[in-house]
Amino acid sequence: MCSATAACMATIMGIYAEKEGLNLTGGTIEVSKTMNASPRRIARIETVISLPLPADNPHKEALKDCVLGSPAMLSLHPDIEVPITWNWLG
Repeated sequence: MCSATAACMATIMGIYAEKEGLNLTGGTIEVSKTMNASPRRIARIETVISLPLPADNPHKEALKDCVLGSPAMLSLHPDIEVPITWNWLG
């Protein structure tokens, strides 16, 4: 689940970046999950996205929209917490 979520987010951002001529080489996505004990379900998926772009990049909000609108995010049950931390490294 976690690696699939990261792969989906990366793919959608990559499609956007290619279309817009952005270089995201060196960017990373780290995903970790927390499980509920009973019932045994995913309770939280924490995501840290680090991109080699400056915080004032004009494509910042569009990249965030790519992640929030990705099939992975849209497929998650609404009870699952999905905090996302963005690190702009450029």
